[in-house]
Amino acid sequence: MGKESHREDPFSRMMFGDRRESIRGKHHSFPQSNPSSLDIESIIENISKLRDSSQNLKPLLQMVYPFVESFLKKK
Repeated sequence: MGKESHREDPFSRMMFGDRRESIRGKHHSFPQSNPSSLDIESIIENISKLRDSSQNLKPLLQMVYPFVESFLKKK
């Protein structure tokens, strides 16, 4: 079985993509960012959202922690 038939395999193409496209896709141009153009207001808003999300996850973590702790004690 040659490499050419491996490339034509639909499963491999779905999982790993077409090699030719992945090579071409690596040439991305990233815009040059200017440090003075940072939007401080959006950064603070995102930090606030992250803090709120972590506070909402705290009860869930308190419920899951005993299960994790018992699993670690069994080993």
